Amino acid sequence: MGVKMKKNWFYLVFSLTLAAFLFTGTAFAAWPKKPIQIMIPWPAANDPSTMVATAMAPLMSEELGVPVKVVNKPGGGAVLATNELARSRPDGYTMGLISIGPMITQVLRGKTPYKNQDLRPLGLVWSSPFTLACRADAPYNNLNELAEYGKTHDLRLAHWGLGAVPTLIAMNAAKIGGFKWKETAYNDLNPLLVIKGDADVVTLSVPALRDYLESGQAKLLACMLPNRISNYPDVLTVQEQNFGDAYSIWFGAFVPLKTRDDVVKKLSNTFFKVMATPKIQDYIKKIGIIPHPTGPEEARKQMDSELANFGAIMKDLGIIK
Repeated sequence: MGVKMKKNWFYLVFSLTLAAFLFTGTAFAAWPKKPIQIMIPWPAANDPSTMVATAMAPLMSEELGVPVKVVNKPGGGAVLATNELARSRPDGYTMGLISIGPMITQVLRGKTPYKNQDLRPLGLVWSSPFTLACRADAPYNNLNELAEYGKTHDLRLAHWGLGAVPTLIAMNAAKIGGFKWKETAYNDLNPLLVIKGDADVVTLSVPALRDYLESGQAKLLACMLPNRISNYPDVLTVQEQNFGDAYSIWFGAFVPLKTRDDVVKKLSNTFFKVMATPKIQDYIKKIGIIPHPTGPEEARKQMDSELANFGAIMKDLGIIK
């Protein structure tokens, strides 16, 4: 190859490399270019995450310059939507607010076509204030009294399913308390199950129960959080009553595993910036969820720990081998 041809070849390669670099840089800077979807794998009715995400969406849209829409895709104990998120294009245009159930316990049960590692956490965002609740006139007011009653009477537990974390906490509490539930899973879990007498105890979050608590038709036996719920300071946690550990029903923000680092950073920064605004913090307090934003590394560390801890509980209860 002559000197002139070598020189021309060098300029061609250099030009192509520079063009590729400039194109890539422009593409990175241009994200996002189209609407972003926040997927939630639960029905919209009475779902705290749907309420907060819907309030956040227009503020995120202002920050990112594209529409942000909340889409509810319930079904399969949240596995269907979580799998759809895991299989989505890793371009940042689909994120999800996924809870501990489909990320931890459903995976442990072998009920998911995805693995925990198929989703990349932007961070954990908040916990739903789940409780064990019953009718106001029930002859027990806490877990110790419930356990004593359950040793001589049938106790019917209404829950989302055996793979759901609130159910596992309730099942573990019964084992510690020395009684057994007559448990039933419901697709439409609601307070009327205990109000009308179809169940004795139900696992539900405070927002779903609030009207019945305020009207004096229902009461709380325990909260499933590390700390007490500020609006119900007299209700002890499961751990305080010595019926289990300080678990919580957390929700995290996730994207498909191979989403680009720059996109993840921008999406994460935007989400947590909007979440921290006074307007959203006031709304979070009104809804009753418990905010605890964490980074992706801390989120991954907690999930790894819970895979081990809940795995041990589920083996002990005979749910998995």
